[in-house]
Amino acid sequence: MMEPATRLVRAIEEAGYQLFIHPAIKVDVERDRDEARRWLRELLLGKYLPLPAAPPVPTSWDEVLGSPELHSNDWVDHQLLAAVRSNAVGVLVTEDLRIHRKAKRVGLKERVVTVGEALSMVQGLRARFARPPPAVEFTFAHDVDAEDPFLDSLRGDYPSFDGWFRRCQMDHRRCWVVRGQGRHLAALCLIKDEEGVLGHKGRTLKLCTFKVAPAHQGRRLGELLLKSVFEHVSKNGHDFIYVTAYERQGALIAMFEDFGFQVEGRTESGELVLLKRMRAGDAPEVLSPLDFHVRHGPPAMKFDVPSFIIPIEPRFHHLLFPDADSQLSLEPGIHPFGNGLRKAYLCRALIRQIEPGASLLFYLSHSQKAVTVVGIAEQTLVSADAEEIAATVGKRTVFSLRDMQTLCSNGEVLAILFRQAAILKEPIPLSDLCRHGVLNGPPQSITTVQPGGREWLRQRLGL
Repeated sequence: MMEPATRLVRAIEEAGYQLFIHPAIKVDVERDRDEARRWLRELLLGKYLPLPAAPPVPTSWDEVLGSPELHSNDWVDHQLLAAVRSNAVGVLVTEDLRIHRKAKRVGLKERVVTVGEALSMVQGLRARFARPPPAVEFTFAHDVDAEDPFLDSLRGDYPSFDGWFRRCQMDHRRCWVVRGQGRHLAALCLIKDEEGVLGHKGRTLKLCTFKVAPAHQGRRLGELLLKSVFEHVSKNGHDFIYVTAYERQGALIAMFEDFGFQVEGRTESGELVLLKRMRAGDAPEVLSPLDFHVRHGPPAMKFDVPSFIIPIEPRFHHLLFPDADSQLSLEPGIHPFGNGLRKAYLCRALIRQIEPGASLLFYLSHSQKAVTVVGIAEQTLVSADAEEIAATVGKRTVFSLRDMQTLCSNGEVLAILFRQAAILKEPIPLSDLCRHGVLNGPPQSITTVQPGGREWLRQRLGL
């Protein structure tokens, strides 16, 4: 059997297909009492890629195949078959007749083959790779249950959706998901790397599927997904992002446009193509600092207007910036103000000169004593009317209406509406801020950064 298996491996490699080893196979290898054979098997297994994010065994199989003991032979068999059932692989190649019999019982007979059968069908195989933010899980399409009701509306819009999604699973396409109860999807963004779009050349990320379940709308999960998208493209050097949408999807289109996507074409099926340029390009753009950030960020920003240091207590920092917190919340994704990129900060500071586009450096007081987050100001409101403030900030703030009423009972409140631009991987400590003229000491209220300090900050942030 060694010779046919060698031929199969060679054929797979020559054809450009991909061979994966299921992680559960290691359990079998470790059980082998023949030390020399175990060493040889471990050496061979090390040559091939492990299957990423191995899918779970469906509970419905317990009635058909039984519920085996953890790490038993049957347990390993079921793990292998689950990878086929979830379309993580095209076929399972095995000479174990026991697995073939089980495959027949769960409707996978045609996709579990012997080495000889695999040799004859190798030209029909193909697998491709794609290529990591708090309630969001960065995973693979085959980790998404194709029978999840979340996908039903997509089937209505796209008659060929099932075949397309199956190919995405077999190609191990990457996606971000937010899950609700029972692992059912609350939100999904499935991506694909491309080279150029609409005649523009450059590395491009296509958002193939972008959806929030109706039952979870209002939690700003769309912005939470975009937060993950923007971090990914910034880290990987993409030039463009694009998504397609039907005109009837007005709310979705409005959200994309609010983050710098612009309608630049249509697909053959009539969908709008919304494109976002992550780089400003060679042609000079006459854009205000706020418009520049919206068009090309996050994290892109200009330092052309005054900057401000804003002290924020740990309890509010934890809620407003959960993705900057080293300790993940017990209920990540539950607060709209934490999920969103558009936020609001309320205080009783007397400063009134914060312009749209100003950079806001949030200083985590009491605990870390460092700048941890950078934001871009959109607008400010000064008012002693809690209802007016609430109507302006909406779900952007950690404060409830009662909190706002208490805050306003002592006079005017400053509400700063802003966009989260960057979570600093390396926070800027107070000692550095003082050494380089940004601060004279721990900030007690919102503080304007002096010109010399602002220039240092520009360099420190890589702008």
